[in-house]
Amino acid sequence: MLDHCAPGYNLRETKHHWCVTLGSAVYPTLPKGPHGDRTNPSIQIGHIKQMARQLSILDCAKEFLQLK
Repeated sequence: MLDHCAPGYNLRETKHHWCVTLGSAVYPTLPKGPHGDRTNPSIQIGHIKQMARQLSILDCAKEFLQLK
């Protein structure tokens, strides 16, 4: 979704989260997922929606999410 809706975004790993930056907009608390194997974790939709709002890509992100 970020590749399509936020070209040029930057993803930086911190201890417990991913920090997503797009231009001057920052979403610093995208969860990595539960402890253990974090390959392809499920992330709560609220985090994704808040990140999309923060980065001003919500209209594009709706194509990828099942939002009402």
